[in-house]
This record gives sequence, structure tokens and C-alpha cells, in this order.
Amino acid sequence: MTENEKQHTWLKTLGIILATFIGAFLAFYLAINLTINRMLSPEYHINKMEKMIQKQERSFRKMEDKMMENPFEPKMAPMLVNLVKEPNEYKVIVDLKPLGGDEKNVNVKYENKMITVFGEMEKSTKHEEKIMNFSQSYYLNEDVNIDKMTKEKRDNKYIITIPFEQDEE
Repeated sequence: MTENEKQHTWLKTLGIILATFIGAFLAFYLAINLTINRMLSPEYHINKMEKMIQKQERSFRKMEDKMMENPFEPKMAPMLVNLVKEPNEYKVIVDLKPLGGDEKNVNVKYENKMITVFGEMEKSTKHEEKIMNFSQSYYLNEDVNIDKMTKEKRDNKYIITIPFEQDEE
């Protein structure tokens, strides 16, 4: 390699290093300049404050909701018991999901044309204990034949069938 070629290779390498340094400096300068301009912009601070205010409002709403709750007031649960009147029978349908899917947690009592369905379940874990109970009563117009009452579990439904005689008019 001649002296001229060596000098040319050295100048080429120096040019690449210098161009890389200048490019890195310009990229750094541009990034810093954009960041500083953004931080000095009133819009940036307004948006930041709006986000902080929204976060505080959500926090206050949650706190207010908790303060308004009465810990001794029972929570409303969805209907667990439904009564269906069919041509010659009543069907009392009990949702067993909240009761652990076990029909043994359900009791039925009939007295003075009133049928009452009771349910109760206790569930304990390491950190908490949950007690779920309910009672639902229905007045039955017809004279039912309580001795022919049947109880059947289908999936998560407990179906109590109570036949009655239709009055012929």
C-alpha cells in the first residue's frame, strides 16, 4: 500500500468517525431540544394537571362510595328463587350457584297456602368467612297436594314441583 493510499484510508476513517460524532451530537441535541420545549409548553403542564385532577376525582369518588355504604346493610342479590305456574302444577326453581351447587342447602316449608324456600351456605377460607342465606315465600291460590311434591336437581337448578287441582268452572 502506498503512502497516498494509507493517507486516504486514514482520512476516510477520520471522516466516518467525525460524521458519526456529529450525527450523534445532532440527535442528542434534537432530543434534548424537543424535551425542553415540550416541558416548557403550557399545554404539557395543563394536560399533566388535568390527568392528576381526574385521578384525584376517581379516588374521591371511590372513597365517597365506600363511606356511603352501610356495612351492616345486606347487599341485594339477584333472584335466587322463581315461581312458575303451569296448567296443573307450580314449579319453584332455585338457582344453586350461590349455594355451592348443593341442593342440601335448600329447605322447603308449606303452611297455610304459603310456600317458603330457605337457603343457607357457609364458606370459609384462610382469610375470610362468607355466609349466604335467603328466604323467599309465595302465596299459592290453589289447593296444592303437598304430599305429591317432587324435588329434582338439573344442572345448577333445583326444581320443586307441586301439583294442584284445577277448579272447573
